[in-house]
Amino acid sequence: GLAQLDFHEALSKTRRRQARKTQHESEKTSAVDTAIDDSISRERVMIFLADGRFHLEAAMISNPSLRALRYDPYSKTLTEERYEIAKMKKLRRDAILSVRQLLGMGPPSRRIDAISGKVAPTTESNDGIVNSVLQQQSSQVSSSDQQFCTHSPSPISMGIILGTLGRQGNPAILSRIRSLLHSRGIRCMILLLSEIFPKKLEMMSNPNPGVAGGVCAWVQIACPRLSIDWGHYFCVPVLSPFELFVALGEVAHSSLCAGDEEKKEGIEKKDGLEDAYPMDFYSNSGGPWANYHDSNKERKALSYGT
Repeated sequence: GLAQLDFHEALSKTRRRQARKTQHESEKTSAVDTAIDDSISRERVMIFLADGRFHLEAAMISNPSLRALRYDPYSKTLTEERYEIAKMKKLRRDAILSVRQLLGMGPPSRRIDAISGKVAPTTESNDGIVNSVLQQQSSQVSSSDQQFCTHSPSPISMGIILGTLGRQGNPAILSRIRSLLHSRGIRCMILLLSEIFPKKLEMMSNPNPGVAGGVCAWVQIACPRLSIDWGHYFCVPVLSPFELFVALGEVAHSSLCAGDEEKKEGIEKKDGLEDAYPMDFYSNSGGPWANYHDSNKERKALSYGT
């Protein structure tokens, strides 16, 4: 009986020692985990699987706060990608402000029916714009005609490019933009193009608003990246539909609307990253400038009055 008592006592002591050892190891492991958690800086990362950058750049423009990593499945390399968003926004802001200056616009003071989709009647056809473009071209040949155009007052003309490549161009967006321009008293000419090149638009553009004839700015209903990536290579501003809405005050976007005066007052305090540039031209949740906005889904052009 004494030997059995000693065995049970020794077993109990062994179990207590194992419990204390297990508790000590658990506390030690917990302390190590806490130290590791404190040393790791967590961040949101976007991982892109592809061998190109085109769609990755669109994702980076839409998510300027995310770190972008690209894994190339062909070369089996993982790289960190960067995009100069602040520089891009400055270029697009300059184009928007140039259009506002051409149109003699001050701060936006009123909203019109462009977002609701109502079409304003107009009595002007495209013929007058086309004639002014031809007049601008002929003035390059005849100096006397050029002198005449210089002293002849002429309203500002804008061109609307409807892309014919695939399903980029949407006639419903064309109707909405044309209504928006006409309601502001801006003449417009419609041009159908499968591809948009600087030299092609230069033949119909007028970089000198004081000289009559020609188009002083364009809005292209094709690929928004054309304006973002190549807009600054054209002789006159070439806006996307979204940028036109910003230029005319239909959409508020702080990093694209701020001018020099506002920068001096400290309105644009960051580097233009606080408002993401929307890449929603093909999104179901896009604005009235997007292909799949409720009023644009049927891709039908609205008729105008006479």
